[in-house]
Amino acid sequence: MIHLYLLRHGKTEGKPALNGHTDVRVDEVTQQTMARALLTHYQFQAIYTSPLTRCRYLAEQLTALNPALNLTVDERFKEQNFGRFDGVPFDALKDEWETLEHFWADPAHMPLPDAEPLAHGVARVTEAWEALIEQCQHDTLIIAHGGPIRYILAHVLGLDWRNPQWYTGLAIPNQSVTHLTLNRYQGQSYLTVNSIASPLTV
Repeated sequence: MIHLYLLRHGKTEGKPALNGHTDVRVDEVTQQTMARALLTHYQFQAIYTSPLTRCRYLAEQLTALNPALNLTVDERFKEQNFGRFDGVPFDALKDEWETLEHFWADPAHMPLPDAEPLAHGVARVTEAWEALIEQCQHDTLIIAHGGPIRYILAHVLGLDWRNPQWYTGLAIPNQSVTHLTLNRYQGQSYLTVNSIASPLTV
């Protein structure tokens, strides 16, 4: 049995916004606290991370504390690109609220201006996940974002990622851990979701 931990990064600095590819940071104290908590409460030998600073920096903190950890940075685990609205504080988008509401009501079919289509984001994250599962041999931590964690769960559970309620009705808070287990039998891989978005104990 292999344990897989999907961690959403810590709360980012700055005003609330749709931070997709925008490379915002998590404050230093939070990153260090999370790193110590992960090494205290979880056992893993490998780390996969989004390249964005809010994820990658934590992964680098973990490998600094434990150089034996095997670190892989995978571009495909990035958050969704929200186009012209990416990284723009919500209070600066008051005139665009109707567009945002249409997106939240049906993100699969109502993309934001110049944004990455949801289907593209789902496809790249799913591709990265399937490659990870195929070669995974050790307990592994995946540091990613709210969107990609939802895409992975929908894929594992066979749910429709186009359903708007999957995004509005399922909370994946910052500093939460989703725990899956991987079993292999006669050449087949079997994944089980054990818990979703449990708070990281710090």
